[in-house]
Amino acid sequence: MTVSAYPNFETRVDIFGPDLRGLPDIVVAIPAKNEAQRILPCLASLIGQIDIDHRKVAVVVMLNNCTDGTLAAIAALTARLPFPVVAASTQLPVGFANAGWARRLAMQHAAAMMDDKGLLLTTDADCTAFPDWMAQNQRESSANIDVVAGYVTADWSELSRFPEAVLAQGALEWEYQGLATELEAKADPQIHDPWPRHNQNCGASLAIRAGTYRAIGGLPPIAVGEDRALCDAVRAVDGKIRHSLAAHVTASARTEGRASGGMADALKTRGTDAYFCDEILEPAIDTLRRNRWRARARAAWHGGRLEAWLKTNRIAMPREIADVPTFGLVWSMLENSEPRLARKRLRSDDLPLEICRIQRILGHASRSGQRVA
Repeated sequence: MTVSAYPNFETRVDIFGPDLRGLPDIVVAIPAKNEAQRILPCLASLIGQIDIDHRKVAVVVMLNNCTDGTLAAIAALTARLPFPVVAASTQLPVGFANAGWARRLAMQHAAAMMDDKGLLLTTDADCTAFPDWMAQNQRESSANIDVVAGYVTADWSELSRFPEAVLAQGALEWEYQGLATELEAKADPQIHDPWPRHNQNCGASLAIRAGTYRAIGGLPPIAVGEDRALCDAVRAVDGKIRHSLAAHVTASARTEGRASGGMADALKTRGTDAYFCDEILEPAIDTLRRNRWRARARAAWHGGRLEAWLKTNRIAMPREIADVPTFGLVWSMLENSEPRLARKRLRSDDLPLEICRIQRILGHASRSGQRVA
């Protein structure tokens, strides 16, 4: 899938702040819809970044279907800007007016400003970056890292207003997510993504080399989950993703968000019968199986023994798999075809028992001095 396969949209471009001196090292892409209040602290957090050369930075804000004063809010910051802010305004038609298209357009504008070595960052208009966010993304983006998935936490000043039962439910899910990440890191250890780490693949904090971004055809503009789809596209070509705890942003805990299926929707339904845990979470035994199998399948694929491994585990081999050029695509095919790898969503009521189970798995490995494999 190439960039030219997608339509273009009429866009007005306004540029605020100083002129850019040469090609930037970093461009930050921010989708924004009616964010006149939130965009100010977001941009202020970028203005305050430390340990970087602001002369080699640019920001793109993609204003999609805005009906408020977001553009005026950006313009009001002109005198404070140490780098240019490109405000690209467009009206997305029905069928395209979603988070996926808005982020894709923001990242396309940003990628067009840099060469393949440049670092393309994206965040959300309701996020504020820690002061070293850009610098940490640069540090984590070593030569063999294609994507840095940053660490995203909710704004406690907003989150603390929720009922105690909702906060307790969230704390259980957060605890289980951390344990599941540890199990993944220890059952399928990756040199480029060692423990400790997290398991978020969130558009609130992603960094990708511009060359990698172009090579995968850009961000998939799906209505929900475009950030995870981007990471999946990188995995499909055996790209390396680092889940960094150092590249940190704080996200709003509002319940009236701009993107369907995002954090706001999750917070709104938490504590109701309609709520399921994050889709990346699954029962402990399934988490163990998935990561054990991925580690062993990868070793078998690299060693030319994949067919034998599949037979040993009674996994039907898809006919097309012999011609697949990357392990990332092989694993995706197996996940989509093997019933034992089908994901089972967890409810909050499941978490206490699953926490006990996953702690038992990790504790057994620790006591025995063995790898979780």
